[in-house]
Order: sequence, then structure tokens, then C-alpha cells
Amino acid sequence: VVPVSVPIRKSPTAIVRGGYDPITKTIFLSDRSWCRKTLIHELLHAVSYFTRVPKLFEVSRRESDFVEGLTEFLTGYVLYLKYGNCYTEWISGKYFVCSISYEKYVKLFGALAQVLIPIHDFVKLYVYDPNVDWFDEYERFLNRYGLEDFLVNKPRKKRKIPSVILLEDMAVEVLREKLGEEKVEEFRELLYEAPLDVVLDYSSMLK
Repeated sequence: VVPVSVPIRKSPTAIVRGGYDPITKTIFLSDRSWCRKTLIHELLHAVSYFTRVPKLFEVSRRESDFVEGLTEFLTGYVLYLKYGNCYTEWISGKYFVCSISYEKYVKLFGALAQVLIPIHDFVKLYVYDPNVDWFDEYERFLNRYGLEDFLVNKPRKKRKIPSVILLEDMAVEVLREKLGEEKVEEFRELLYEAPLDVVLDYSSMLK
């Protein structure tokens, strides 16, 4: 872990609180602008398939909204399980440095985990296991929920569509087909209307 005294820039206009370099296996934290949740977020990056498997580096770069959203969603889960006060501040957004990053995408995973995909299946898709081939795990994930590839080899006509959009659209179709329109409405309400403490209530999610 390396604290840095200058802002970490994702782009010329975007400053982030921390970062992880998979080549040097180093976590960087912006001096005076990070908190416990920042460190947990970067630690999760460090144990992710997306930083451990070189073949996934390009996927992680291309589909960063998916990877960062899932990382922050799992960060919230760790806070919920281990650090209740931090989880409360993460939800409230009272302190900017401790607030939810990538909120739009985190809400997608929260809504999915309440109506369709258990948290454990997201964990298996994310946390590195040297004994498991990620591509095999990903294939099982797709088959389990009747999804088409939205990360690695997208259908030609959908290659320019972000993976998070594809996942949301496919989830709606699966819910409609398997569980009915009521479940679709529940999912959409969670995603677009529910307050953060509802859509990110981990006690209500499938485990």
C-alpha cells in the first residue's frame, strides 16, 4: 500500500481516491482523501480475477463500469458484514470520501441480487480462485441464468453496448419469462426509484 501526496487522476477531469496496479501489485491511496471503504475497494481489486488473470485485463479496461460497479457493490457487502458504521455512512453519503462510488452500477447489482442473482454467484465470478478457470465459471454463470455473453465475446450487433446495459436488459427478459411481469416491475422499482438503503439492503438479498 502506497500513500500518494498528489491526486490520483482517472482522466484530466476525474480524481479518484485510490487505485490498484496489477503489474506491481500495489495499492495507491490519495493522501487525506480516502477512508476504510476506499482501502477495501482496492483490496478487492487485488484479489479479483480481473487483476489476476492477464486474459481479463482487456475485459476489465473495456468493461470498467461492470468491474468497478461490482467491486463497489462487494465493498458495500464487506462493510455491511464487518463495519456497520461505515456501511451506514456509505449509504448516507454524508461524507463524500466515504460515499458510494459508481452508484448507478452498484444499484444494478443490488437490484439483481434482490430478485434474481444471489450475492454468492457474483462473488464466484469476481474473487480469484487459482483452482477455478474464470472462463468456465463465467460460462456456468451465463447458463444458470439464461444469459448471453455480455463481457467477453458480445454478439456482433451489441459490441458497442456497455455490458451493464446488456445485463440489465437480459435480466428484464429472464425475469419476465421465468417469474412474470410483477418481478420485472419490482426490479425496475428497485433500480430506478428505491432509496439506497432499500436497493442496497444486503439483508434482503439472495445469498
